Amino acid sequence: MRPRSLTLLIVAVFFAACSSSSNSAAPSTAGGGAGASGSSGPAESGAASGSPAASGASGWDPQSISGTAVLSGWRSSPEEGEALTQTLLGFPAVYPNVHVDYQPIAGDYRTVMITKISSHEVPDLFYVNADYAPEWIEQGFLEPLDDYIAKAGIDTSQFFPGYLDIFKGKDGKIYGLPKDGNTIALASASSLVTTPPTTMDELVTTAQGLKDNKDIKAPMCLSPGLDRGLAFIYAQGGELLNADKTASAIETDASKAAVQWYLDLFKNGLAQTPAQLGAGWCGEALGTKKVAMIFEGGWLDPAMTGTYPDVKYAWTEMPVGSSGKPVTLAFTVSYSIGADSKNKDQATVLLSYLAGKEGMTKWTEGGVALPARKDVPTPAGKDVLTKGSDYARPGSGFMPGYVDVQKAFQDAFTAQIQSKTYDAGPVVQATKAAIDKALNQ
Repeated sequence: MRPRSLTLLIVAVFFAACSSSSNSAAPSTAGGGAGASGSSGPAESGAASGSPAASGASGWDPQSISGTAVLSGWRSSPEEGEALTQTLLGFPAVYPNVHVDYQPIAGDYRTVMITKISSHEVPDLFYVNADYAPEWIEQGFLEPLDDYIAKAGIDTSQFFPGYLDIFKGKDGKIYGLPKDGNTIALASASSLVTTPPTTMDELVTTAQGLKDNKDIKAPMCLSPGLDRGLAFIYAQGGELLNADKTASAIETDASKAAVQWYLDLFKNGLAQTPAQLGAGWCGEALGTKKVAMIFEGGWLDPAMTGTYPDVKYAWTEMPVGSSGKPVTLAFTVSYSIGADSKNKDQATVLLSYLAGKEGMTKWTEGGVALPARKDVPTPAGKDVLTKGSDYARPGSGFMPGYVDVQKAFQDAFTAQIQSKTYDAGPVVQATKAAIDKALNQ
């Protein structure tokens, strides 16, 4: 298909998506995603870099592949949609023989995809959030990519190991290539926070100084879930799992104290959840000037620029807690091929572009996420978030059943806020039960 035809297709799909869905909350994973999740060597092969004349190590020529590759994922903001549009518009100049049929999935992405997988009607290339990547790998939903990577000549050494390793199975095979990454950092309103805190003690002191400010509803917007809370638990010396990840550690004295410290921020009026603030997510709370400090990833910048361009804020690294070490969370999402995908060669061509240097450079230039590759430059304004990649711990995907563990923590934590009891005990108990169940399955 000619480049102009692809342009019209992509634009049409995005207008349809815009008209059929309401505004979404910001992702907790990299790229939107963010995590996802989530905020970020040797020369690569030509195929991975998008060179149209390149052939893989086995002599496989991507230019000889023609047909359609169906691409699916979520669309968590208009800015993310625009970034992907611009990225896909560069594809036909490199691989003119493969037509991209982009089919975004609205609503509960995971549930919709499981339905498609169950009916053996899966896209050719699609997003897999790190949260549930281990389960999808173990359940046989995803195609191992090692043979495709080899024949396409994709240099996996260019990916940051912390992002790539999430998508390796127990068999050592690769089941997805990271489309990007993200870390979490402090974003504070410049008009209210002139000296951003660098430690958790300073964070509390700064928040206390803002508590009586009538221009805001609360000093901070914080999540009642592990998507942000886990960074604070780690910073304050807590853990979810023991060192070899074989048993729960949330019930230890240090972990329980860390959960209580996080809960006390809400008890003492220093933080409110997005729901309490009447906001869809913490970025909206900052943009509407309801709070002075939030903890988000790279997706915040395009959302603020697009919706709240007059609100000035500054990025600083996550404050250091009682553990004495800097810590943040890293989120990522993969491009994966389904075990039942019908056009795997076409999907491999698209994967080579999107997860390659050229495609990822175009994608991250949109400001939504950080590169998952070492050879892709850091987007402007993302230096603080990229620095966090040096010490970030996985925000998801590090254990099976993590989606259920997250839900157990958030449900119990939210119940404590709503009942105004603020007791870490029930939160710890519920989380431990979910961890034990996940590890024993």
